Amino acid sequence: MSSVAIIGAGCSGLAAAHELRDAGYSVTLFEKSRDVGGRAATRKQQGFVYDHGAQYIKGGSQVSDSLVTARFRAADLVDITKPVWIFDRYGHIQEGDPIQNAEPKWNYRSGLNTLAEHMAQGLDVRQQVRIGRLQQNVTGWSLFDSSGQRVSEFDRVLISIPAGEAVELIEASQVPCVRREDIYAVLRKATYNPLISVMLGYRPMPRVRPYYALVNTDKAHAISWLAWEHEKAPERVPEGAGLLIAQMAPQYSRDHWDVPVDEIISDVANRVSTLLNEPLQKPIFTDIFHWRYALPAEKADAQQLNALAMPEGLAFCGDAFVGGRVHLALEHGVAVARELINIGK
Repeated sequence: MSSVAIIGAGCSGLAAAHELRDAGYSVTLFEKSRDVGGRAATRKQQGFVYDHGAQYIKGGSQVSDSLVTARFRAADLVDITKPVWIFDRYGHIQEGDPIQNAEPKWNYRSGLNTLAEHMAQGLDVRQQVRIGRLQQNVTGWSLFDSSGQRVSEFDRVLISIPAGEAVELIEASQVPCVRREDIYAVLRKATYNPLISVMLGYRPMPRVRPYYALVNTDKAHAISWLAWEHEKAPERVPEGAGLLIAQMAPQYSRDHWDVPVDEIISDVANRVSTLLNEPLQKPIFTDIFHWRYALPAEKADAQQLNALAMPEGLAFCGDAFVGGRVHLALEHGVAVARELINIGK
């Protein structure tokens, strides 16, 4: 049985872990944070339950749908039936694409990270362990944590973290010189937009709309995404309350990255009220989250990268290569794991 270390327990890494384990590999995942799932993240505070990163899992893909609706199906799985509408730089709101809105928008009453938590069950996941460097040896790879302590040895390593973090890891590692610069060159092609996500809880709840969320299509508004979180399930909010989630555009997020939190929340609340043309009262609950690696602006070529790395027992998967959608991350984890399995035959 070959051993594989997966660095990063986001959705892509978790999907890869199951594919490898099904094929008979011994798999260990290392996750720097306390939670699994990456941007498929959920918070629960003061009676509010909200997804402050990814908003739902797009349906219509055979691989990801089978994971969501069959293998890792949870009892509280829901399809957000209300559509997503669009708006432009001037705040003009209109109906969205009916074809896209006909596809399922998967989520869970208890939050989007329910999927990742289900997927992590039964896997060997070492949480709050940051891998600081790798060292190639005769039999495979040695992993060291951020303090320099040796963690363990593995035959192969699959890296499933944002490209910027992957570059830092490779720079700190002992990778064959012949491959090193080529791997850097491909990884560095992936760039990310930052994102500030702002949660605004109201009582009474904001006016009911014919849509679940709004998305800015011309990318010229300060607000990129605005969603009625309580539309996912009434249990998401205290009785009589409602919750809006505003995810801000890349330029706004860059310009306001170091602005005090209270100033951002006040500014965003005013912008939301203006966009909706609704005199919202002062929020009874607020929260904010800064995503440094939110959505890939430019993707790296996974086939080119893995062609360089796999002969060395190293591989890469995740959103840096496919974009910021959860279903694509799941699919890519499965696809790269199958490549590793085929090479091992």
